[in-house]
Amino acid sequence: MATTKRKTTIKKTKDGTVDKRTKEGKQIAARMAKARKSKNSLKNRIKRLFK
Repeated sequence: MATTKRKTTIKKTKDGTVDKRTKEGKQIAARMAKARKSKNSLKNRIKRLFK
């Protein structure tokens, strides 16, 4: 008997963006904030400068 992963549906607001009031929405928002922060890090700015 194979086990299946249960896919959670992400709640979205009326305009189609992720609802940040839900647990999953907060996790998504945290990951996005971390990605934005690392994109603008000093190390990455220097890398882009010398590309």
